[in-house]
Amino acid sequence: MHELLQQGFAYLKVASRYKWWGMATAWIICLAGWAFVSQMPDQYKAEAKVYVDTRSILRPLLHGLTIQPDVDAQVRLMTRLLFTRPNLEKIARMTDLDLSAKDEKAMEAIVNRLKGSLAIASARRSNIFTMSAEDSDPQLAKRLVQAMLTVFVEEALGEARRDSDTAQRFLDQQIREYQRRLQAAEKAIEDFKRKNYGLLPGQGGDLYTELKDMQVKLEDAKLALQEAIDRRNEIARQLEDEEPMFGEFGHSAGPYEARIQELEARLSELLLKYTERHPEVVTIRRSIAQLRKRQEQMLAEGGAEESLFSEGEGAALNPIFQQMKIALSEAEANVASLQARVKNYERRIRKIQEQMDARLRVETELKNLNRDYGTIKRNFEALLARREQARLSESVEQNTDTVKFRIVDPPQVPSKPSAPNRILLSAAVLGAGFVVGFGLTILLALLRPTFVTVQQLREVLDLPVLGSVSMNWVDRVKRRKWREFVQFCGACAGLLLLFAGLILMEIKGINLYSINI
Repeated sequence: MHELLQQGFAYLKVASRYKWWGMATAWIICLAGWAFVSQMPDQYKAEAKVYVDTRSILRPLLHGLTIQPDVDAQVRLMTRLLFTRPNLEKIARMTDLDLSAKDEKAMEAIVNRLKGSLAIASARRSNIFTMSAEDSDPQLAKRLVQAMLTVFVEEALGEARRDSDTAQRFLDQQIREYQRRLQAAEKAIEDFKRKNYGLLPGQGGDLYTELKDMQVKLEDAKLALQEAIDRRNEIARQLEDEEPMFGEFGHSAGPYEARIQELEARLSELLLKYTERHPEVVTIRRSIAQLRKRQEQMLAEGGAEESLFSEGEGAALNPIFQQMKIALSEAEANVASLQARVKNYERRIRKIQEQMDARLRVETELKNLNRDYGTIKRNFEALLARREQARLSESVEQNTDTVKFRIVDPPQVPSKPSAPNRILLSAAVLGAGFVVGFGLTILLALLRPTFVTVQQLREVLDLPVLGSVSMNWVDRVKRRKWREFVQFCGACAGLLLLFAGLILMEIKGINLYSINI
């Protein structure tokens, strides 16, 4: 650390040989810089503050009935779109700046000038916007801020109305398109139903349900047919065992009683092998019941049976035989009817199976048509509802103020310039002059190095140093050195005094720009 300090002092000692070069450079830079700063034109800044109230009592009342735009986002977007070229040209026309533009290049220069001189800022978490404009003419700065306020309000309100009009036109266009598509879909379904009449799912029931019902009916018919056949066969078998005529010594109730006993014996045999629901068991029980009923009728009439036995030559017709003949005929007719029903069901099932492909194709195509029609109809109805919401929203925007602009601080003609800050700039010029002057002395010391100490000489030449001769300053040389030091300090003090005078003049408003005006 000690060696670094020694080296730094050595460089400063060498640089002191070129101190007048540094001082001259500092004077030149300061004088040129102060002259430039002093003749800089004054800039006046006009400001205005506006509060944007986006709250409205209608918003909660019309929630769900109207479209609620994000007014805050629209206003903040307008703060960014305010400095677009069309808006800047509008501001130029409102402030008569466009009168000086003779061609497109001059208009471009005016737009660029406005883009650099206009500004808008917003406070955080509030809708207070500060608009400002800088110009050498204070009256023009005020007009620029007033024009910014006008454009901002017009664009913020007009943007919402333009969005509403654009949405209305888009919805009307889409509704017309969907109405055309809806009519085309309805016509397609109508033509398809007319073309495929008789094969539609709604005509005769669903295909699978109809086929399943028909198969169930066929199974029931087959079961009924089998029962009828069994009953017919049983009646035929019983008829073979029955005598068509009674002998002359028959008993009055003997034939019925004998037949009932015979059937009960047969029933007992069948119950050993089958259940009560067996068709033959059911048939025998029905026959027994009919015989008992007839026997009771004959006994109630009294003597009717004896008259039957007295007819002819000692013989009479067997009424049981006649009844069984009639029952057999009815059973055969029932069998024929059930056979016809089974054949009809089988034919209808074959017809349904033959039409299976056509019915499936028609059903699939109809589902596709109905699905497309349903989608178009839902979208059409949704668009109608949205259009009504848009119309109500537009009516609310036209008849009420959804956004209110309140000018908190109107623009005023600035009385004092806001820029440039000549005191700060002059201080910066002074500091730059001293820094550049000192830097020049260091640069000259590096370009023209001088050995100051024996150690430096030994390290650079890498040779042994036998000794050194000290300088013995005489009085004349000391006085001259002292005069040089006083002169150098006076030059520095003069530069500082000149800076103080410039600051004092600036405080009083005296500068080259004000003198030229």
